Amino acid sequence: MASVGDIQAKIEKLQRAEEEVRRLQDELIDDAQASRGAAIEALREAVLEGLGHGEGPEAAAALVPLAEVLGELEGAETADLLIDLLGSDEPEVRFTAGRALQDLAFDRFKEVAEATERAAKRLKADNQALRELPYVVAEVGEPGVPKILRGYLAHGDAEVVAAAIEALAALGDHAAIVELKRLVRDPRTVQLDEEEADAQASIGTLAEEAIAMIMEGAGMGAPSPHQHAPQGAPKGGPPPRTGQGGPRTPPRNPRAPEGGGRRR
Repeated sequence: MASVGDIQAKIEKLQRAEEEVRRLQDELIDDAQASRGAAIEALREAVLEGLGHGEGPEAAAALVPLAEVLGELEGAETADLLIDLLGSDEPEVRFTAGRALQDLAFDRFKEVAEATERAAKRLKADNQALRELPYVVAEVGEPGVPKILRGYLAHGDAEVVAAAIEALAALGDHAAIVELKRLVRDPRTVQLDEEEADAQASIGTLAEEAIAMIMEGAGMGAPSPHQHAPQGAPKGGPPPRTGQGGPRTPPRNPRAPEGGGRRR
C-alpha cells in the first residue's frame, strides 16, 4: 500500500510534468510565430502521425497538445489541421480541436469558413471530421454559418447530411427549408443511438422534422411531426441521436458529436 509520502511525490511529479508540457507548448507557439512555414510543416507531420494511433491514451497524449498549440495560431493551414484533428477516434482530441476551431472562428471566421468548405472536398466522405463540423460551426453564431451548413446537405455521406440537418434546425435557418424539402423522400438511414441497433431514422424523417422545427420557430404554423418519426422523437424537431462519439466534446446537440458536434 502506498504511503502518504509516495502519493505526494507522485502528485508533485505530475505537477512538474504539466509545467513542462506548458513550457514546451509556449516555446512551440513562439517558434511557430517566428518561423511559420517550418512550424506548420512539422505540425502537419505530427498530426498525421498522431492520427495513426487511433483511439486511447496514446492518441490523446500525442494530439491534444498539438490541438492546443494550433489553437494559438492563425491561418488557413491552422484551420485545416484543426479540422483534421476533428477526425480523430479519441473524443478528447475532438473536443479540444473543436473548441480551438471555434475560438479561431470568432476571430477569423473567413479562414474557418473556407476551411470548412474545403474539408467537404478534400476529406474522405466518411471522415469523422465532416460529421463533427456542422455542430462546431453552428455554435459560432456568424451570419455566414447557415450557408456553409446548407452546402453540407448535398454531401454523399448520410451521417454528414444528418449533422447538417440538425445544425440548421437548431439555428432555425428558414432559408434551408427549400433544400430540406428536397430531402424528405431520402431513404438513407442514420443511427440515432449507437447503443441500440434498431434506433434509426431516415434522412427524410430528419428533414421533415427539421422543417417543422424551423417553421414553428418562425411562427408559421408548422405541420405535425412526421407520423413515422422514431419513438421518442421530440415534437417539432429532429429526433435526437445519442452516443455518437464526439469531438469535443461537450455535447453539442442531442445526438451530437464532439468537437463540436454531435458528440459521441
